[in-house]
Amino acid sequence: MKKLRDMLRDEEYDKIWKAYLGFLDLELNEFMEIQNRLLLEQIELLKDSKLGQTIFGNQKIETVSDFRKKVPLTSYIDYADTLLNRREEDLPSKPLYWIQTTWKGGKESIKLAPYSKMMGDENAKMFLSSLILSTSKKRGHFDLRNADKFLYGMAPRPYLTGFTPYFLEDEIDLTYLPSLDEAEQLNFKDRNVVGFKQAIKYGADLFYGVSSVLVKIGESFSEEKGSTKIVFPGNMKQFIKLLKALWKKKVLKKTLLPKDLFEFKGILCGGTDSDTYKTKIKKLFDIEPLEIFGGTESAGVATETWSRNGLTFFPDVNFLEFIPETEIRKEQENPTYKPTTILFNEIEAGKLYELVITKLRGGAFVRYRIGDLIKCIALENKQDQIKLPQIKYIDRVSNVIDLAGFTRITKQIIGDAIRLSKLEITQWTAIKEKGEENPFITLVVETNQPYTKHQIHSLINEHMKQIDKDYNDVHQMLGYDPLKISIVKPGTFNNVKRTHKLQRISLINPEEKIKVALKAS
Repeated sequence: MKKLRDMLRDEEYDKIWKAYLGFLDLELNEFMEIQNRLLLEQIELLKDSKLGQTIFGNQKIETVSDFRKKVPLTSYIDYADTLLNRREEDLPSKPLYWIQTTWKGGKESIKLAPYSKMMGDENAKMFLSSLILSTSKKRGHFDLRNADKFLYGMAPRPYLTGFTPYFLEDEIDLTYLPSLDEAEQLNFKDRNVVGFKQAIKYGADLFYGVSSVLVKIGESFSEEKGSTKIVFPGNMKQFIKLLKALWKKKVLKKTLLPKDLFEFKGILCGGTDSDTYKTKIKKLFDIEPLEIFGGTESAGVATETWSRNGLTFFPDVNFLEFIPETEIRKEQENPTYKPTTILFNEIEAGKLYELVITKLRGGAFVRYRIGDLIKCIALENKQDQIKLPQIKYIDRVSNVIDLAGFTRITKQIIGDAIRLSKLEITQWTAIKEKGEENPFITLVVETNQPYTKHQIHSLINEHMKQIDKDYNDVHQMLGYDPLKISIVKPGTFNNVKRTHKLQRISLINPEEKIKVALKAS
């Protein structure tokens, strides 16, 4: 197949749409045929690898049904020894890249995920599909072009987002702000600052980054540090924009917004809580962002389309299974319980599910619980004429609190902070809340001591910042304090447990009825 750059050069826009977005025309049975075919191919690759033989055991796995009945659900601990030691010879395919992410609450500080050449190519195709859609206003329409200036605000290598520009090198000619060579010398914060300064100077057509960071940078334009006085335009278009912006700020005394300086064709946003920040992004940049959903182990999972009212799964990146909420609850009540899964063609509108993936095309992860919760919001997207179930990303599973895509707070982090604080807290639970501006944690504590909320907050917040650098970055880079304290009277936790016949209350995100009961105390 021709590269995207060549099809763009030859103005073959219909062919581009079919090549990159043809999956949006699939019927549900066609989607499942692709899923099943690629899974059977992956099973054969796994059979020939030491990793696959370890997971399969001595069981004969020949069909999709065999696979789902006989192969257990897995987590990263099942792969840690092989992957953290980079045992390439044990894998179903030879890795070309080793992608890194943090392992909060794990036995090591990081996780590694192997990507073969084919997986890298598929990730590039997935990303380009979403990038095309970010510039789309209707079916068949898009504005992506070669030489578009791309303000790329994601984490550097060895994180997955840092590899994406390199995955795209052979596919399309984009001008990155900052350039890839310059970006490699900068940390995450500085590459965003430098990139935005260059975008003010030269203009920018595309943006990809963490939603919370985009909002923070956008809001800085109303402050003195967002001033344009030290930036000189690099072309006539930006000269005119900067002139108008300075007139608005200095003469009309009006608040300067990023939409006064930028005219993006497309904005791609990712990270937990993206849904919280979308309205702000639209107000600041005068363009509705397109949300994508993915992760290190899974790569691209799903993308919004031009109406921005639901995420559509990619059919050929992961084999998809779903743990229903009822099964999740059974496991929470009995940790030895083995939850069952359903397939994509069995999910129901309005229901909540934990996503389980098997990485296709030689990937290492098999029936892997990536820890993400999704909600099926509809069985089709009538507005966009998509006949596939539509989902919304909800959050991480209940034993983790993900804040703005920046950090994942575990019971270990909070428990360590409480111990280091030396506060006499007898029982506690942490609850994630959406908030009007930003997501936050309400830490509900029970104590026999006459502490004030301020005393508890000051000590625990400080220790959490010391323990978890990413939590500290929420304060430093996003500029807000995500911790709130709620003190309940002695005996409250035990009373709630008796009332609801519980042996324990989850330390992270207890179920809704328990949250309500604690808040009412």
